[in-house]
Amino acid sequence: MRAPSRLRQANPHLGAYYGIITSAFVSLVICLAMFEQLGWRQICLAEAMILLPLGLYLVIAVGARTLNVQDFFASGRRVPPVFNGFVLAAVLIGGTGFFAYAGTLFFLGFDALAIGLAWTAGLLVSGLLFVPYLRKAGAYTVPAFLGQRFRSRWLRAMASLLQLPPVALLLAAEIKIAAMIAVIFLLLSYQLAVAGAATIITFVTLVGGMRSLTWSASAAFIIGAIGFAVPLIIVSVQLTNLPAPQLTYGEIFAPLQRSEMIAGISPSTPGPLTTALPAERPRPSAKPFLQPFGAVSQTDFLTLFLCLTLGTAALPSLLVRSGVTSSVADQRRSVAWGALFVALFAASAPALAAFVRLLMFQDIAQTPASALPSWLNELHAYRLILAQDANGDGAIEASELFIARDGIALALPMAARLPFVCTVLMAAAGMAIALAAAASHLFTLAGSLADDVIRGIDPRNNVLPRLMVVWVAIAATVLSAAVFLAFTEIDLMQTAVTAFAFAAATFFPVLLLAIWWQRCTRWGAMAALVLGFGAMALEVGFGGNLGPGHAQLTIVIAALIGVTLGLIGGLAGSLLGPRPSAPEETYFEELRDPGGEALYDRAQRRAAAATQ
Repeated sequence: MRAPSRLRQANPHLGAYYGIITSAFVSLVICLAMFEQLGWRQICLAEAMILLPLGLYLVIAVGARTLNVQDFFASGRRVPPVFNGFVLAAVLIGGTGFFAYAGTLFFLGFDALAIGLAWTAGLLVSGLLFVPYLRKAGAYTVPAFLGQRFRSRWLRAMASLLQLPPVALLLAAEIKIAAMIAVIFLLLSYQLAVAGAATIITFVTLVGGMRSLTWSASAAFIIGAIGFAVPLIIVSVQLTNLPAPQLTYGEIFAPLQRSEMIAGISPSTPGPLTTALPAERPRPSAKPFLQPFGAVSQTDFLTLFLCLTLGTAALPSLLVRSGVTSSVADQRRSVAWGALFVALFAASAPALAAFVRLLMFQDIAQTPASALPSWLNELHAYRLILAQDANGDGAIEASELFIARDGIALALPMAARLPFVCTVLMAAAGMAIALAAAASHLFTLAGSLADDVIRGIDPRNNVLPRLMVVWVAIAATVLSAAVFLAFTEIDLMQTAVTAFAFAAATFFPVLLLAIWWQRCTRWGAMAALVLGFGAMALEVGFGGNLGPGHAQLTIVIAALIGVTLGLIGGLAGSLLGPRPSAPEETYFEELRDPGGEALYDRAQRRAAAATQ
């Protein structure tokens, strides 16, 4: 057996390598901008901007290939904090944040801030309550931690299966986003685009598991950050004369309000949360950007914030990265880096939405229907916008401008009349983040099914070697996701909210009790899992029709009820059953000590020494 990975250090040249990657991508953008001025066709620009970075991710994955089990599941426990922060932010934001959240901000204004604030707060809550202790435990998956904490294979297998709804939903959503970009800019059919995205994330996870995923996702995050920031900063300079949109977009509020009034947007009253979140299909904007609680009531804002905060804190795809750094202290730092990057995005996305609204409504307010701006025709060609003078008054009003929620990020460079290369830069950035998030969700789901369920049936790997089981699980999982997407329509934001709600109800109570209450037992943990998941399953199964009359449940309310029931069930199940065994109490006490070797690594080392 190899020496413990704690003796192995991170490559000291990582910063230089990723500096080269960043410089190469910036050079590609500059070259394509020059080629656009020389007359290159838009399809050639799009193919180069999107396909060359994809090739880079695959090359990085091949370079990080491994057959070592600890490298495959935990990246050798030597990922520097800032790089783990890159991946945490990429997984949490994903293509859902890049496109669907930005579009939700466009339609709801500051009412949609509950989502971005919850992502940031949830990552901080996770860093305080769960991540340091999961790092000390050293388990490769969240179900594996629960199985080790309570000495129960049945609990481990149950937790793994209950990961399916939240992680699979996010996996499907991210693949769909990547496919959407490929359909728009690479002119592929939707089914072929889904197959291509599924193939890429399968390759990245197969060749090196967590190791190849970490280093390719770090590059994807850098490219995503550049692609998101460059068009936004350029537009900020155009509109506010300063390259800091997070701090200066307040200057456009007065002209934005005037443009909205001319376009016919008047204050609105909040409706139920189930209908407040904008759907994927193009729709008119009916609420002023600055009106507080005009689409979502204060109660719904708070419940949505709490649901997404708890769901983020307990999301398995984030928690699975708790064991990749060299120490508990480094893991805390990586969460801090991730929270910083997510907070920057959450502060930047409202600026993007406000800029797009101003540019759109200024143009339609000043232009007759017979002479619409060129950018509107471009967005119409991509099926991201539809304008028609329905009342025949010779002008386009807000109620006659149907806008696709997921196209707002792409609309920014077009509405600002930036070169086409800026539009495909934004598209390449969104695809990069979506593929990084999809690969992480795929590895989380397939790795757990292989290591926590299948390996429980064959613990000595007599039928198939350990990594081969994971490879089979990855292939089966991604194939199932691709087939599901080929025949099913899903809405990105609704799917994401449902996934975070499942994560909150199912895993937050059991993790809180397992890590912070020594008296918690396997029976209490099982009760917490079953009750939390059951509340969500009932709500989804009955389609929100559980409540009487108009008091019907929403996904977020069901999640909060599930969290409450899970905590009550965990307390009752633990207090009414037998006390924890001596090994469980010893494990809990060792878990509280932040120093020393990971408990899983120590157990593996002892087992290896005993067989020699």
